[in-house]
Amino acid sequence: MSAYCPSCGQPALALWKKAFLSPLAPVPCESCDIELKVTWAAYLKAISIGSIIFLLAYLLLEADSLMQYAGFGTGFIVMLIGQIYFMPLETVVDHTNNDSFDNESVDE
Repeated sequence: MSAYCPSCGQPALALWKKAFLSPLAPVPCESCDIELKVTWAAYLKAISIGSIIFLLAYLLLEADSLMQYAGFGTGFIVMLIGQIYFMPLETVVDHTNNDSFDNESVDE
């Protein structure tokens, strides 16, 4: 199984690679070599439920108990599932050729 590129529609990368993507660095599509990214908003939405489970396990369960470790593991697994299935990939937009920007020289 793999995640699909929003540009070419072909498999972009394996799902296990998508599970460890972050908004900090784009990755190339394995089919068309276009740069793909994940936005901060999509990343935070994808890991939100798992993060809440992780936090609740930390706050509500007895420290160093088996239940607390199970809560940590469950939260981590839910975060990975959120990243794989609910975090969309986007293409990196190049803003260096922005036509709306006025490039006229200023006379002094």
